[in-house]
Amino acid sequence: MSSEHSVLKQLHPLIRPYVEMVLRKGNVGVCMGNLRISDVKSGRPTLTQTKEPCGDRFKIYIPFAGDSLKWEVIFDSCQPSNPPDFIFLGENGNFDPDIEKLENLTDWDPKNPESLVLVIEDLMREYRCYQKQLIEGYSRLQFEYSSLQGLEACDDVEVHMGNRLPGTLDSPVNFLIRLPIDLSPIPQYLVKDDPGEDLAVLLAKFHNTEGLRVTPQLFLSPKVEHALGDNTALRIPRFPTGGCLLDYVPQVQDFLQKQIDYIVEEYQRRREYVAAFISRFGGSVLEYDAESFTKLSLVLEWNEFFFVLHIELPSRFPQDMPVFTFQSCYHLSKTNGEPFVSVQKSYPYSPRWTGEEMAHRARLFILDTIPQFQKVSVSSTKL
Repeated sequence: MSSEHSVLKQLHPLIRPYVEMVLRKGNVGVCMGNLRISDVKSGRPTLTQTKEPCGDRFKIYIPFAGDSLKWEVIFDSCQPSNPPDFIFLGENGNFDPDIEKLENLTDWDPKNPESLVLVIEDLMREYRCYQKQLIEGYSRLQFEYSSLQGLEACDDVEVHMGNRLPGTLDSPVNFLIRLPIDLSPIPQYLVKDDPGEDLAVLLAKFHNTEGLRVTPQLFLSPKVEHALGDNTALRIPRFPTGGCLLDYVPQVQDFLQKQIDYIVEEYQRRREYVAAFISRFGGSVLEYDAESFTKLSLVLEWNEFFFVLHIELPSRFPQDMPVFTFQSCYHLSKTNGEPFVSVQKSYPYSPRWTGEEMAHRARLFILDTIPQFQKVSVSSTKL
């Protein structure tokens, strides 16, 4: 934020609003990435320099298909109401959009602070068309791109061949694919602190025109990452030798959907488990986690011996069994002076049982365990 403020201070006051809007609203492309501004300079002659900032040209960095485009935007601080010129750096002069298709540039509105944003959107539309034309000379790449159009598992796609001479392939070709993802079934506590966008994009890097080696990588927005886990921990399917995006993209989309279904199922099973204990031990419930349903505490009594049972559900419940911690209400540990506890991690359990069955089996286990727990707590501690 401080770097953006420094950039804006260098700009001519009448040019600054256009750039402010670019930094605020200029999220473009499949990844909806932020635009970056740097290298602010002035084209005004030295003799006409004024005390006010007169920066009127700068470089703009635009995320596109896993790469970053670098363009130069040139205003005239002596006539700041005029539309800007553009230099498309790194394109060897090959990207030459038709000015007639850039309506927001030909009909530049100096009173609209979003005018530069609109022009960039027009240019990006033309740049995408330019990249599509570049891959027409490569049958494999053309097949990959055309096969993704209208694919249900693909919301949008960008392809970038970068800076290369016609008919050559000097560096990898990137396909950036936006995958449909719906987090609405996800428990609210997992996403409430990340109100951003539900975004998952797949970057497929083709290292040659024949697709003999393709490297896939998954990128998630903070909201999706918080709900599903770090993208580095999610092991997406390997791109098969001889495979194609038409078959591979649905596999990745199915993989993400299974992750969502798994999280929802885990949550529902935890809620069912806690609800069963509340139903069976309602009057004994001390407290429970009503948001994520990962903890439950009960105050129980056996032959006038009172104790607290803490139940903690692991992240992989019901595959992994809950941990039972018996805590005495009377006896303190000799070592630390805290209430005497006994942790039970092994008892009759099956992940296939219903929550009601688990609560029933837990009751039987408690009845079997508490006499020994009482005996040990009395003999191993002091009042």
